[in-house]
Amino acid sequence: MNLLFSTLKWMLDSQQIGITLEELSKRVDLGEWETQHLFQEYLGKDPIRFVQDAFSPSLAQVSRQAQLSIFDLFDDSLSDSKPSIDLDIHLLEEIPSEIQYSIFPYFLGSVFIASNESGICQLTFEDSEVGSIRLRRTFPKSTIREEKTALQELAYQTLMNYFVKTEDLPVLPIAVKATSFQVSVWNELAKLPNGELTSYGAIAQNLGDINASRAVGTAVGANPIAMLIPCHRVVHQSGKVGNFRWGSWRKQLLLGIEK
Repeated sequence: MNLLFSTLKWMLDSQQIGITLEELSKRVDLGEWETQHLFQEYLGKDPIRFVQDAFSPSLAQVSRQAQLSIFDLFDDSLSDSKPSIDLDIHLLEEIPSEIQYSIFPYFLGSVFIASNESGICQLTFEDSEVGSIRLRRTFPKSTIREEKTALQELAYQTLMNYFVKTEDLPVLPIAVKATSFQVSVWNELAKLPNGELTSYGAIAQNLGDINASRAVGTAVGANPIAMLIPCHRVVHQSGKVGNFRWGSWRKQLLLGIEK
């Protein structure tokens, strides 16, 4: 996972738009078959197809469904749907007395996952913000300790299966400290299918207030559950990828994988 993470970051940082499979294999010091397998195992797609998608001019085009290339016509597996991630997002009725957290390795960067007895309350990328600091700011009166739980493991397995074909996962409870408006925005995000993009204005319109774009943007930026509540699928109507709490480069990676 560390190898894939460093490779993906390098590909974006150095704008490897026209890289070949042979060149990529030399970079990661693997055979071509092994390189393809690495990308397929975690991203669910061919490495060169990923490069083409990640640098596509239409990467952040809102009005477009994820498109297929001519090569996909020969891949029967694409006719099957991706696994659905079913979230139960609800407000915490009271501040939890205890919160547990663990840090897990992931090919997009180490993830910090925190849970309480009601559900997952935070999932963030450690290289962009220290998860324990954010958690303590959000829950200053809770006892917080590092301890791995079954619910955290379930959330982690959901991330591991995020881009690859597998059985649908159980409903994942998300118990957050937030406003009802924030939860309404996050529920709108959770409805977005893999590969479908939206904008702040579109979400505001769905919520019945076309003038609420700025408030929607604030709610999207406050999202405490990375990827599972897919705020990376919110882009500018102009077609720009836009900002992302955990790095615009990571957002570009996510959109490139999902395209």
